[in-house]
Amino acid sequence: MKKCLAITCLILLLSWKLSGQEVLTLGDAISIGLVHNFDINISKNTFREAHNNATPGAAGMLPVIDINAGYTKSLTDAKVDVVTGSELDNPKAQTDVLSAGLGLTWTLFDGLKMFITYDKLKKLEACSEISARITIENTVARIIAGYYEIIRQGRVLQIMNEQVEISRFRLDLARMQYETGTGSEMEYLKARVELNADIAGLSNQKTLFENSKTTLNDLLSRDVNTKFNVTDSIPVREPLNYDTLHLAMKRSNRNLILAILNKQVAETEVKSARASQWPTLGLNASYNYYRLETDANFIQYNRNFGPLVGLTLNMRIFDGLNLKRQYKNAAISMESMEIQREQVENRLDAYLTRIFNEYQNQMEMIGFEEVNLALAVRNMEIAKTSYAIGSISSLQLREVQEDLLNARTRLVTAQFKAKLTETELFLLSGELIDEDSVKL
Repeated sequence: MKKCLAITCLILLLSWKLSGQEVLTLGDAISIGLVHNFDINISKNTFREAHNNATPGAAGMLPVIDINAGYTKSLTDAKVDVVTGSELDNPKAQTDVLSAGLGLTWTLFDGLKMFITYDKLKKLEACSEISARITIENTVARIIAGYYEIIRQGRVLQIMNEQVEISRFRLDLARMQYETGTGSEMEYLKARVELNADIAGLSNQKTLFENSKTTLNDLLSRDVNTKFNVTDSIPVREPLNYDTLHLAMKRSNRNLILAILNKQVAETEVKSARASQWPTLGLNASYNYYRLETDANFIQYNRNFGPLVGLTLNMRIFDGLNLKRQYKNAAISMESMEIQREQVENRLDAYLTRIFNEYQNQMEMIGFEEVNLALAVRNMEIAKTSYAIGSISSLQLREVQEDLLNARTRLVTAQFKAKLTETELFLLSGELIDEDSVKL
């Protein structure tokens, strides 16, 4: 009796604590995750790096301008004899040199390789953006699964609470029958053992419930000990249509888009290898200043300044057939990217079919289990009344009790799995989140 009272107090205390906690909606959880999740923020930073790299300067399309300046002073022992007979002998000759310059180098033509490189950098930026959105979508899917896992574990916790209450009812009757001599001690002890087992199961379920909250806090990248409560429903939308999902997947699935972009990047590698066979033409321009003052020479002062402009043409005649090898390998890589695209598309088709079949099965299971639960509840009501008047045994009551527990658990599980498969279908079709609502 004391144990039963303790469990009742524990349940009431837990309910009181939960009622005072923050109610975290699924939308709130997703919003928090989009801002704070570690994987999402890392993927955003990776995209920013790719965005910074996709510039004309990184592709070699812009000139390079350098400025330099220098000053040197020296003290030497100078001795100079010239054919005319003149001599210079200065043991403390000083020399001052001042120089400065502004230089420009610019590749004017390289077989259009710079434009190909710029196109490649823009495609790599697009790949990075798609990769970031894949991370975001996968993380949102995990948040949705984690949120509904809490609801599932909470539902099972409620079921286990009701299981304990039924076992307590059975124990009270068994004790009364034993004390009045109408029941056996064995029935009474068996009822106590099974109540204790249900109490232990309730304790284990409470741990699973709390751990599911910790998992969601971790996904949201916040303090794992943050206390909160969730809503108590697992809504399932109207049945989805396979053809609609399949068309959306072909159009919007991020993994398929990434495979297409990877092939396009490989195409730029082929173009780049072909462009490397052309000559390069570069512009060199500078403006220099030079001044020399020295006691170590007959010419004691020299100064010059002015512009310099030139063109440089370079063409590689033979490089050990490396350019040809690079071109062949780039073409092979492009072919491999096309194969990978076909592989991704085929696997997505297969995965969509499997998940949709599972989704349909779980939707049917929800209907079956709702009917089974109604029957199990009615059977439990009849069994409690029959047990109270002694028309069924304790073992029969326990069987009915187990049937009710299993029916409730199966319904919750079917609802949870239907929600998971529904989320996975939206993820595959690229419709899980609105692209415009998430800025990178």
